[in-house]
Amino acid sequence: MAQAVAVRPASQARVNSFIAQVYLVMTLGLLVTGFVTQWVYSNKDFLLRIATSPWLAFGIFIIQIMIVIALSAAVMRLSPAVAFLLFVLYSGVTGLMLSTIFIYYGKALVSSVFWFSAATFFLAGLVGLVTKRDLSSHGMVLFMLLAGWSVAWIISWFFPYSSFGWAMNYIGIALFVGLAAWDANALKQVGAQVESHPARGGLVVIGALKLYLDFINLFLLMLRAASRGQ
Repeated sequence: MAQAVAVRPASQARVNSFIAQVYLVMTLGLLVTGFVTQWVYSNKDFLLRIATSPWLAFGIFIIQIMIVIALSAAVMRLSPAVAFLLFVLYSGVTGLMLSTIFIYYGKALVSSVFWFSAATFFLAGLVGLVTKRDLSSHGMVLFMLLAGWSVAWIISWFFPYSSFGWAMNYIGIALFVGLAAWDANALKQVGAQVESHPARGGLVVIGALKLYLDFINLFLLMLRAASRGQ
């Protein structure tokens, strides 16, 4: 997002419009994910196949990775409609993966944690949007922390109920709260440069994808943390 071609600065109204479009697209993605999750959950045979077939789950995961790579690499060249459809497809595939969480955590816990995560995400984004500071200088630090945490998180899979595993879980929550604030702040910087940029629609989608990933990861980590107290 930070690599947008510089054009004349946009008015504050245009910046606000860009930010609103990003959050609207992200919200639509979450709605698609929720719809697919509920549909799979109501189809017990399909749900059982996803939950018990490692190859099917792995295939869905690979599709997710391919869509993210395609969007990130080609978003400046794609038409806004194609970029949006890829994002919707990714949201739907994510819904397939998330459908099994009801088996492990139950609908009541999933629902309560979802709304708590949404409130946390909203507050983090609000901080990023209203602060007058430019947080772009913190991007490299957050990226390095994310890279290090990702490696440690994979290692923690081998010790799922150890103190190390739970520490990585809580550190991840703090990290994605920070990323939600940073990505929201970055929208202001991008929105100020893309008033007439031909790839504006694609930048809306890639911004929505970043926020979507922040929220989904935050939600899953909070869900795991909440399950510990049961």
